[in-house]
Amino acid sequence: MANNTEDVTDAGIPMTEFQPRGSDRSDTPQHRGSWSSHLDYMLTMVGYSVGFGNLLRFPYLCNRNGGGAFLIPFILFLLVTGFPMLFLESSMSQFSGKAVKHVWSFSPMFKGIGIGTLLITFLYTTFYTVFVAWPIYYMVRSCSSVLPWTTCGNSWNTDLCVDGVNSTFSSNMTALAGNTTNTIIAVELWENVTLAHTPAEEFWQYNVLNISTGLEDVGSVQWHIVGCLFAAFLVIFVCLIRGVKSAGKVVYVTALLPYILLIAIFIRTLLQPGATDGLLYYVVPDFPKLLQIQVWLEASLQVFYSLGPGWGMISTAASYKKFHQPCLRDCLILALVSEGSSVVSGMVTFSILGVMSHKVGVPIANVVSTGPGLGFVTYPEALAQLPLPQLWSFVFFLMLLMVGLDSQFLSMEVVVTALVDEYPRQLGKRRWLVTGVCCLIAFLLGIVFCTQGGPYMFQLLDWYSASLAPMVFCLLECVAVGWIYGIKQMSRDVEMMTGKALSPPLKILLVFVTPATLMVAFIFTLLRYQPPTYGKYEFPSYASKIGWFLAVLPLLPIPVYMVIAVRKHMATNSLKKSVHLAMSPDDDWGPAEAGYREEYMANKANRPTLKPHIMDIFKK
Repeated sequence: MANNTEDVTDAGIPMTEFQPRGSDRSDTPQHRGSWSSHLDYMLTMVGYSVGFGNLLRFPYLCNRNGGGAFLIPFILFLLVTGFPMLFLESSMSQFSGKAVKHVWSFSPMFKGIGIGTLLITFLYTTFYTVFVAWPIYYMVRSCSSVLPWTTCGNSWNTDLCVDGVNSTFSSNMTALAGNTTNTIIAVELWENVTLAHTPAEEFWQYNVLNISTGLEDVGSVQWHIVGCLFAAFLVIFVCLIRGVKSAGKVVYVTALLPYILLIAIFIRTLLQPGATDGLLYYVVPDFPKLLQIQVWLEASLQVFYSLGPGWGMISTAASYKKFHQPCLRDCLILALVSEGSSVVSGMVTFSILGVMSHKVGVPIANVVSTGPGLGFVTYPEALAQLPLPQLWSFVFFLMLLMVGLDSQFLSMEVVVTALVDEYPRQLGKRRWLVTGVCCLIAFLLGIVFCTQGGPYMFQLLDWYSASLAPMVFCLLECVAVGWIYGIKQMSRDVEMMTGKALSPPLKILLVFVTPATLMVAFIFTLLRYQPPTYGKYEFPSYASKIGWFLAVLPLLPIPVYMVIAVRKHMATNSLKKSVHLAMSPDDDWGPAEAGYREEYMANKANRPTLKPHIMDIFKK
């Protein structure tokens, strides 16, 4: 089956320019389709790569690891790991028109990586959508005449809540800060009145989460968050009802609006006293920090998790691209936009923290936090200092909602695409039903994270599931493509698509530098791994066992599928020959464009090799 010409022609470009082999239509199955325009794809990928990690995690890491000096290892790892992995996953799926599971037809022995990717992505979708539900709840409460996280005396507040910390207490703190001794006293007072006792923290802990005493105490379901979670999945379902065709239009709002809102907040904040101090605190470099190995490790992990290789989203999105659309240029743009957004969000964050520090009269270091603490405690408290706080709070949480939805669109699409590709005859024309069922199952599983003990479960899953498996997947991807499929063959594939072969520096990165860097980062991650914590709460010992099980679970399909792939050929071949055949491309592997199939079969290498010739790096 094939799409008609209208479905596959890029906007404004004649089909003949894309198919010099004389084919008048694409070989893409009808159930898959393609992006309506190249801009749809780019905006979707921008929305995916610019997530909570850019807005809430990067500013904290940059400040903790040397300020402006942190950009040196950050940019270095962007060049040697982030961009090469983004290009590798994009090019292989664009060339074949295959997504996260079927793309491994180029080396069936590694198909377990695709299955493991699906497992971790669906697990991620079930619990991380709660992160999208929280901004919805805050948006609703931002419409109150008085922001509920600015006052004590509410039903959820405790006797330890310190009301007026930003007024009377602030004035006393400022008065104390006249000399060095008084400044020390002021800081000690502020540390005694921690964020755990401010109205914003108590609203977060005891109203939004209504958190229990620990992991063992699951408690009751928080129905206000369940309702917001349902709303989040409903939006995801509606936006994905026609797959990438509908999602590609929604991102014109969800991908671009956060930038508009972020700039608006930044401009408004710069007009407040203290904003410049916050910016200087953020960008002034502390070069001695670069001597610490932890700084380099965190820079590599931040680049890795920001761009998101190893999760299947990059592969799935690229599989819907037109065959001749640019790949290398797209990846360069996406890498620059994603990590540039991290730097800009850091400027916004610390300008706001500077305003808050000026209002309260304490050092900026005492109001810096990360993750949910930054997004749902520090930011709301800081924005409450601006004129029209309801408006700016609503705008900020609308921005968080848009950022979260973009990531969840592709996460869910990975699962839906895998199911539809696996059963095209049965599910190809029922994509909307598959999307609905997947959203419903993920919603029902996500309710457990809306209980009073849900935040502890969320932290446990996030701590383990997002750290190890994707890095292992990417390491094996480099080995499978560069050393088994062959960097020379990959270069020919890219040249067939774009007209340009891979450059020697990029080949060196993919074959040697990137896998070596991932290996070192993986080893140091294991050596420096610490048990999860939640504030001052320490998880019980059995929680680590559960966490490690969840971390290893997505890796189990890899050896299983290796055995299956080899046994498939054992009946009529020796073990060595069976391994060789298991690493060789399937018969259905090749260019998505039918007109290039014959040329591909004529030029592809006769067999896989674990020992690529060094000269292949300098050849087309």
